[in-house]
Formats: sequence, C-alpha cells, structure tokens
Amino acid sequence: MHLEAGPLPRDYQVTLAPLPANDVLRERWLALQARAGGSAFVSWQWIGTWLETICPRRLARLLSVHHDGRLVAMGIITRRGRLFGLAPASLRLHETGSRELDSLTIEYNGLLCETGHHEHALVAVVSHLLEHERHWLTIALPGLDAAGIPMASLRALPVEIRLLSRPTHYVDLAALSAAGQQYLPSLGSKTRASVRRTQRRFEQSLGPVTLETADSPAQRLAFFRALVVQHRRYWQRKNGTDGAFGNPRVLRFHEQLLLQSDSSSGAQLSRLSAGEVPIGYAYSIVSNGTAYFYQSGICYDAATFHDSPGLLLLSHLIQQQLDDGMTRFELMAGDSPYKRRMGAQAGSMAWVSLDRIGTAARLRRIWWRLKGKRA
Repeated sequence: MHLEAGPLPRDYQVTLAPLPANDVLRERWLALQARAGGSAFVSWQWIGTWLETICPRRLARLLSVHHDGRLVAMGIITRRGRLFGLAPASLRLHETGSRELDSLTIEYNGLLCETGHHEHALVAVVSHLLEHERHWLTIALPGLDAAGIPMASLRALPVEIRLLSRPTHYVDLAALSAAGQQYLPSLGSKTRASVRRTQRRFEQSLGPVTLETADSPAQRLAFFRALVVQHRRYWQRKNGTDGAFGNPRVLRFHEQLLLQSDSSSGAQLSRLSAGEVPIGYAYSIVSNGTAYFYQSGICYDAATFHDSPGLLLLSHLIQQQLDDGMTRFELMAGDSPYKRRMGAQAGSMAWVSLDRIGTAARLRRIWWRLKGKRA
C-alpha cells in the first residue's frame, strides 16, 4: 500500500549543498539520527562508511530539509552526467550510479527523517529539485519501503513515475515474544521437519549444533572473511561470478563497516557449527530493534544432498535475535522460497524513478523502444 498524502507541502525548506567536512557531517547526521530512528541503511554507520569507501565526494551533495526552522530530514544525492556532461544528468539517493559499486544493494532506503515528516519531506525534496536544479532528467530512489511512498503527491508533480516493486518477508519477533513463543514452532510443518532433520543429521555425524556471534572486531573480520570464501565458492559453481563480494571497494566497505560496529548496532557476524565443523556464516545488520539478514556463506561441503543447512542457520539466527530482544527480523527484498518459508509476514519494496517531463524524457522513451527496453 502506498500512502496517499495531501496537498504539496509549502512549509518545508530544502537546500542542496556541497558536503561539509566529514566531522561536521557526522555530528549533524548523528544528531538527527538520535531523534529520527530509521533503518540501518540510513544510519551514519552505513552512510559514513559508504562516503568513505564507495562514493566519490565530487559526486555527492547534501540534502537538508527544514520545517519551521528545525532540521527534520537529510540525505545524500549523487549526480552522474551523461555523454561527457552534454546530456541531462541522473540524480540518485544513496547510490553512485555505478552498477558494480551499487551492488551493495541498499534497501529500506530513504531520507533520514524525523517521525511524522517522511512523506512531506520527500515531496518537498522532489519539488525543490524540479524548481531549482534544472540540468537533470531522472531522480532514482532505490529500495524504498513501498508502504511509505506518497504516490498521490508525487503524481501531482510534473514527473513521470516508473516503479519496480519486489516483495519482502520478515518475522515479527515482537509478536512472538508477546505470545511467549519460540521461533521454530511458528513455522509450517514441512519447514520444521526439514530443520529438525538437518540438525539431527549434523549432530549424529559431527556433534552438537551451536551458533556463535562474533564479539570483537577481530572475530567479526575473521567470520566475514570465512563467509566471503563460502559465498564466492557457491556463486562460482552456480554462475562463474563472485556473487556480492567481487569488487575490492565493496569488500573494503564491509570490512570498514565491521570495524565501526559493536554488539548493539551495525554489522553482526555469526557462525553455525556442528561440533568443531562450521556449517555456515550469517551477516546481519542491526539497528533500532531490527535485524536485517544481509548475506550468508554456507559450507555445503559439510552437508548431504537432502540437508537444508541454510534453513538451519536461519532458524538458529532468528531464535538468537528473538532471545536478544529484537522486535523484527528482516529477510530483505526478494521472493525466494526460503524467504517465504522462514518469514511469515510480507511487505513490499520499491525502486522508484522520477523522470522530468519534457523533450529529453520523450526522446529517451523513443530510444528505449528502439532498443527493446521497457519505459
């Protein structure tokens, strides 16, 4: 469901300016974050690391939104030109426009925003860019929670909207906790049986199954590097690529994020073992009571054909997050069978493109049709 916001906001002031010094930006971002909440992907841990390792500062500008003189929203807009700067540029929220570097795949994206201002602040930003930033053709807003997009207000602006939606699956840990229920019994009978059968086989052949979460920067880094080895091994066998960890700058981003995290926020690395043998590694990002399941590396060589080590890993990880007092476990965008089996609740995420109405947009649509692309 998309929010149907009211009239266009007139009492919001938007500025788009060069990035200030990093320590100034950090202080400003953290001050707003303390009263804004938001997902892990708009936290300073993520955004600050992204600016340091991925996003060239020359491409980035700081969006600030004030309401009645109070700072209520911030974001980082990048600008990427076309045809050596001769064609209109594209603007992106918290992405660079590079396919390789954007393989970080930001989700639950958006402005860092105080509660109650999300919809109006976003519309105010688009209105400002239309009126005051002339030389652009497209604004890309990747990985937004579809339930929070003010479609009615966006449709009132002189833009054409393209939207790609993907389902999301999650576990309502708060509801399980309130009911005094463990995670595994909440699953369907076939999934429960598969998890229990896999655990029994591992314990019979290798020893007790245990989950360990790294509790120091050095251990997080060691678990991450072991995860990358297994992740790459799987994708090399599947399609000859390194999966999510093929780019050195992307690897550097994750390693830097790990070093800036602690046990209560940021990146968490966990290892599931049977006896002394690793079964798999999980990479989660924790923020404001939500654990986001980001990536995994499964040691398939330790499993038999009929085992489900990935489901076993997830079941232990989700139970651990429930025990730790988390309120929600996000399986992120996508409709893979394992996500449907492990996440009882469902939502939707959207990748939104706003095209400025005019001759350039019409020419691009014609070009896409000639190339066989869909507008």
